[in-house]
Amino acid sequence: MVIVMRNHIRSFLFFLAAVVAIPFTALFRTGGQETVHTNLIPSQTQSQAASQPVQAAAGKEEITIFLADKKETQTLPMADYIRGVVMAEMPASFEEEALKAQAVIAHTYALRVIANETASPSDDLKGAVISTDPSRHQAYLSDEEAKEQYGGKYEDYSKKIQNCIESVLGEILTYNDEPIIAAFHAMSSGNTEDAKNVWGQEVPYLVKCESEGDTLSPSFENSLTLTTAEVKKILEEKYQDITFTDDPAKWFEIIQTTPSGYVSEVKVLGQTLTGQELRSLFGLKSSDVSIEYQDEKFTFTTKGYGHGVGLSQYGADYMARQGKTYREILTHYYPNTVLTPVNT
Repeated sequence: MVIVMRNHIRSFLFFLAAVVAIPFTALFRTGGQETVHTNLIPSQTQSQAASQPVQAAAGKEEITIFLADKKETQTLPMADYIRGVVMAEMPASFEEEALKAQAVIAHTYALRVIANETASPSDDLKGAVISTDPSRHQAYLSDEEAKEQYGGKYEDYSKKIQNCIESVLGEILTYNDEPIIAAFHAMSSGNTEDAKNVWGQEVPYLVKCESEGDTLSPSFENSLTLTTAEVKKILEEKYQDITFTDDPAKWFEIIQTTPSGYVSEVKVLGQTLTGQELRSLFGLKSSDVSIEYQDEKFTFTTKGYGHGVGLSQYGADYMARQGKTYREILTHYYPNTVLTPVNT
């Protein structure tokens, strides 16, 4: 029986913006910030670094984080860090099995970043191994911020999330004995996207999979309407030598889409863009987009929210409401991976 999540829509919508474009470049490197999703498949040196946390985590109970808003570091238990991440990254109203899945992802993400930072530290982290800046690493809420966020529901939500974390704290997801690239997003377009179509290289566990629950979301489809003048201004700012034709209806031509339905190639007045580039250029919610021109206005209609790779948070909550466990959720969204025990 299909269960529609009406009682949890409002809290989910609030958190959507936090997971539009989770920065996974930190997981693909051994040191130094990257602004382009390159070198997705780790080199031998990177693979060795990324595999270290599985062994090194034994007895390692603390993590030093860089508080981006305060420009200072803080050392705290790993469990407390994961709790803060889960509070920031997923609505507390979601089902417990979905929250458990998010906790495993948060832990996996952290260990991979720790390995990379340990192998080649970033000076601007000031000795920390991970940042709370959501544009760089995972988002994070302190208890004070969570109290403000949850209001009168803080005690219940905090206890709920704490119980979920404690039940899965000893597990991470691995592939070939390495912490995986724990990509996730708010909501797919009905099917998740293959990493190759977003970042240019294949990842055996970041592949297309069905996520039917996403299509039931009231925020599944979104539209952005811009005037011809507004579109022209955006394009002129990006491409100084661009030449506009007299017929705006022909300014955009979608050339190719991926098997999951996301745009992979689009022609814009002679410029060839990827779907992700188009999404970034116009601030779209996803690259599963159609474009219509009428009455001197462009309408960009998108499905889903985020890059579409890895776990869909809305889809995970839907699966949990159908009785699926966090293990089943993780197996579905990250095929070929293994839940591996670690000590913290």
